[in-house]
Amino acid sequence: MTRKTSQPGSTPLPLGLAAPARKSLAHAGVETLEHLVQLGRRRLAGMPGVCPRTLAQLQDAMDEHGLKLPAG
Repeated sequence: MTRKTSQPGSTPLPLGLAAPARKSLAHAGVETLEHLVQLGRRRLAGMPGVCPRTLAQLQDAMDEHGLKLPAG
């Protein structure tokens, strides 16, 4: 489940992500779902700690907020 925000461009990452994935995302400067859009699926999938479960959690959160994760 994600926390709702009223500010566009600042949708937080979903709760419940595994610690290794959170650390890897933080190291890459990813703090919001909008940052994921800039990162792209291929780069995200190649990050340490990001497993298929994490990808599914992030995709669900992005779908909920009407965001699309590009392939690149």
